[in-house]
Amino acid sequence: MKKNVLIILLINFSILFCHPVVKNIDLDKFMGRWYVFALIPNWIEEGGTNSYDDYVLNEDGTIGITYKTIKNGKEKMIKQKGIVVDENIPGRWDIQFIKPWFPFYKAPYEVIMLDENYDYMVVGYPDNTFGWIMSRSTMMDSLLYINILDTLEKDFKYNKNDFEKVLHINN
Repeated sequence: MKKNVLIILLINFSILFCHPVVKNIDLDKFMGRWYVFALIPNWIEEGGTNSYDDYVLNEDGTIGITYKTIKNGKEKMIKQKGIVVDENIPGRWDIQFIKPWFPFYKAPYEVIMLDENYDYMVVGYPDNTFGWIMSRSTMMDSLLYINILDTLEKDFKYNKNDFEKVLHINN
């Protein structure tokens, strides 16, 4: 119980370290499939292949998110709901986990980089313990990837060596 309370306090404290986010996001254009190209591994996603998120804009303005990956030879799925924190800043969301359900827990979601053509994006986490480089395709030009990592290190204080590419097979 003490460990859970400590985790919740740390998550809430991490909000103090928010990144600047992309301000002018067209949420309709943002919706659709985003492949996880690289990430800072966490216990849920570590070792996953063919990972992606599908985003759907709901009628109530929330975002339905379905994450899928192959882990240990089995398809895993997580359903989430994104809630835009401030309609004037559509790049900052709270994420609620629907399946599996975690009551009273909201994870921060920060769109810190977004290609003008919506071909790639980066989702940051306030204290840099997590990060995701996402793409509309399972492939990315290696120079672009290096530039993204360099920008994450220079502008957002991430350690680019913490990111690992996600293997995509037959996608």
